[in-house]
Amino acid sequence: MPYLGGEETVRELRRALSNPNVQSDQLRYRNTILKVIRAMSQGVDMSGLFSEMVKACATVDVVQKKLVYVFLCSYAALNPELSLLVINTLRKDCQDPNPMVRSLALRNMTNLRLPSLVEYVEQPLAAGLRDRAACVRRVAVLGWAKLHNLQASSEIDAAVVNELYSLLRDPDPVVMVNCLRALEEILKDEGGVAINKPITHHLLNRLKECDIWGQCQVLRVLQRYRPQSEDELFDILSLLDASLVSPHPPIMAATLSLFLSLCSGQPAVSLAALERVRGPLLAACGSGSREMRFTALCHIQLLLRSIPGLMGAHYKRFFCGYAEPAYIKQRKMQVLVELVNDENVAMLLDELKGYCTDVNAETAQAAITAIGRIGRSYSDRCLEILTGLLGLKQDHITSAGPGSIPARGPLLHVFP
Repeated sequence: MPYLGGEETVRELRRALSNPNVQSDQLRYRNTILKVIRAMSQGVDMSGLFSEMVKACATVDVVQKKLVYVFLCSYAALNPELSLLVINTLRKDCQDPNPMVRSLALRNMTNLRLPSLVEYVEQPLAAGLRDRAACVRRVAVLGWAKLHNLQASSEIDAAVVNELYSLLRDPDPVVMVNCLRALEEILKDEGGVAINKPITHHLLNRLKECDIWGQCQVLRVLQRYRPQSEDELFDILSLLDASLVSPHPPIMAATLSLFLSLCSGQPAVSLAALERVRGPLLAACGSGSREMRFTALCHIQLLLRSIPGLMGAHYKRFFCGYAEPAYIKQRKMQVLVELVNDENVAMLLDELKGYCTDVNAETAQAAITAIGRIGRSYSDRCLEILTGLLGLKQDHITSAGPGSIPARGPLLHVFP
């Protein structure tokens, strides 16, 4: 359904954009362009203003350029003929003395995503890799990855790949990480970026310079490397030691994954690493971010399958809070099942029994399922709890029975 009043809005904005009085007043001109973007976001088809907006790009006002670039990237595919005018404007901006303008131009040049314009984009991107401003090099590196995705069937120039490898030693850490990401995309069919000893040690020595996302990217890529000697292995582990107890759970998890990958033949070292991350993982379970809590619980659940006693003394940390969302409660109950033993089974069953009458039906059913799983080892105690639940005569509780009871032992026939 077309937007009501759309044609009249377009005509009015075209008159304003073409008005010399508006064009001479920089603030009025920018506000008019802002109205175009606002109308576009509300569903009005503004593609008829493409020519006027191309002209509006010729300005020294960076804010105005940003607004115009948003418009041009949105409607370039609908105006492939006029998009050549956009490329000419963007190529000119790539030589602007302001590095912010150069980076904006490069970013939006690759965001046009038009195969017919690739030949016009390659030269500015190549120049961007050697730009003196780090913000331009960051954009240029990712631009080559976008260009490769646009023409995945074509082979990228080997000289560009070599230059991206050389930029792994760029003084700016973001450029370094962007190169890793770009090479991973470009060399996907070849298995990704080639990780050798010099690259590995260079990346590890600069790990602390990167932000959280960058460190996780570096640690993930390094999992493909295998140390050539035991001395080198322990040198790498020493460099990773601080990251293993990082206050940022994503870094800690990525470091642990790399630790376990490197120490696959060193069970004692792997166990020591797991014991060191126990504290940070438990702290992440109390994070104010629900997403972080859930992720930490998932990691703990995976670790407990390899080392069941890793969190045994801290089972109370996995009791459910009243205000926690259902998906976190369910994950905590799954962890509690992994932690059950002769010493804590009575307390865990008593806690799970309380969850069986939760107002959330899914949480109640998950608690019954957890009791049923514990019943494989402690059938008599679980039978008493589950039989007592039948007296509540609540459909969501009694219907959870068949799926929650293991298919063996006396609990099989508890529910009708």
